[in-house]
Amino acid sequence: MPKVRVGDIEMFYQDVGRGDPLLLIMGFGGDHMAWALQMAEFSMRHRVIAFDNRGVGQTDAPDYAYTTRMMAGDALGLIDALGIDRAHVLGASMGGMIAQELALASPGSVWVVNRPCGRWACGSSRRRPTPSDRS
Repeated sequence: MPKVRVGDIEMFYQDVGRGDPLLLIMGFGGDHMAWALQMAEFSMRHRVIAFDNRGVGQTDAPDYAYTTRMMAGDALGLIDALGIDRAHVLGASMGGMIAQELALASPGSVWVVNRPCGRWACGSSRRRPTPSDRS
């Protein structure tokens, strides 16, 4: 199982396919396996990299609070370690927030950020807030 040192952690990742790199960032509750079906399809046209965020799956879990900015730094460290200059980025749930932080921190490293499952998507059982909720 491939791991790479990124900052203060050993990070687990999978790297499959060929073509333009596509970095898949899962939310905090899931590991790289949550992307299994998409990886098979995407790897037909892309080099697909999926990884376990810090504190999840096979990546180290340091005993302190994590931020999305810190986790974006992990993602950037991973693509740097793999020799990738620029990648498409797809984030699900909190992975979408991490993807946004990555794009803000290193815009030259990202072609496209897609976050299909933001805070109010992916079958959330909570009602979407309305302007009247703010008062």
